[in-house]
Amino acid sequence: MGRVLEFAEGEGWKGYDPYDGLLSPLGRLPFSPYRLLFQQVLKRSPLFLRRLLLVPKSHNPKGLALFLWTYSNLKDGEKAKEVFRILWDHRTDLPSGGVAFGYNFNWQSSVFYVPAYTPNVIATSFAVLAINSANRTFGWGFDLKRFLPFYEDVLNLFRDENGRLWMSYTPLDRRRIFNASILGAVAYVIAGGKSDVLIEIAQTLTHYQRDDGSWVYGLGSGRMNYVDHIHTAYNLWGLKWAREMTGRRDWDTALEKGLNFYLRNLFDSKGLPVNRLGRNYYDTHDIAAAIITLKTFRRGEWARRLESHACKRLVGPRGEVFNSTSDRRVFIRWSVAWLALALSWPAALE
Repeated sequence: MGRVLEFAEGEGWKGYDPYDGLLSPLGRLPFSPYRLLFQQVLKRSPLFLRRLLLVPKSHNPKGLALFLWTYSNLKDGEKAKEVFRILWDHRTDLPSGGVAFGYNFNWQSSVFYVPAYTPNVIATSFAVLAINSANRTFGWGFDLKRFLPFYEDVLNLFRDENGRLWMSYTPLDRRRIFNASILGAVAYVIAGGKSDVLIEIAQTLTHYQRDDGSWVYGLGSGRMNYVDHIHTAYNLWGLKWAREMTGRRDWDTALEKGLNFYLRNLFDSKGLPVNRLGRNYYDTHDIAAAIITLKTFRRGEWARRLESHACKRLVGPRGEVFNSTSDRRVFIRWSVAWLALALSWPAALE
C-alpha cells in the first residue's frame, strides 16, 4: 500500500488512462469513425506511442475521487485535502449553479461523441461517495447538495417501455446501463435526493436480473449484452448500499442470487477474477473490484489472498501498478487508483 501511494504522490496523481487517446492533437479531427479508431488503437498500444503522439499525463477526476476515498479510509487528512483541492479544480460548473464531474478527455463511442468534462453519472457519483467518506472521517462538512442540480436537472431520469426507472450515463443519452443507474441513485440520495428514486431504480435492477442471478451490462443494444466482473461488482455494491440506506429487505433474494452468480462464475479455478463471463483473463481493475467485493461480503480470507497476489504480481519496484501480469502499462485511474482503494478498503466483520 505504502509503495503504491508513494508512486502516485510522486507522479502528482497524474498519469495515462486507457481512454485518453483523443488528448493527442491528432485525435481532434471531427470525424467520428476516425476518432473511434484512433481512441481504440491507443487503448491497445504501448505507452511510448502516447508520448510520441503528445498525449499528456493528466489528472482524471474519477481517479482523484478514488485517491480521496483511499486517504479517507487511511485517515490521512493532509493528503485527502491535497487531492480534494486538485479534484475540485477539475469540476464542471453547471448553468444551474450546481457542480458535477466528467472525464478529462474527449471520448468517442460507437453512438455519440462526449467532449472532455461533460458531466457523467459515474465520475460524479464516485466523487460524491469519496467526499461523503471524507466528510464522515474528517468532519469536513462539505455540502453535498451542490450536486443535486446535476441529478435533478441535467441527467435524464426516464422510464422504459415497462415503466421501469433509469438514470442516464450523461445528459446526452438515454442508455439503460444497470451500474450507472444504481450507483447514480445511491449517490443522489447521499447528496440529499429523494429516496423513492433509489427504491425504484433498485427495483429496476432486480426486475431485469436474469434467472441465474446475473446482469448484462445494459439493455437496448447488442454491444451491451455481456456480463463482466467490474460492473457486476458495482451492481452488488449499489444494491447492498440501497438496502442499507432504505432499510428495505425485499431485495435480499436478488442480492443473494447476484452474489452467488458472481462468486461461482466470475472467478477462475484459482480464485482469480475473470474479466468477462467466458474469458480467462483479468486486469488490475478486476482484481481491485474483487478485493472490495469480497471484503464487503465477508470473504476476508479470499480477499487477503488476492491482495497478496496483487502486491506480488502487479506492483513494481517503484510502487507502479501494472495493468495486468502480462500488460506492464501503468494507468493512473484504471490500475493505480483502483488498487490503492482496494488495499485501503476496510474488511467487514466476518
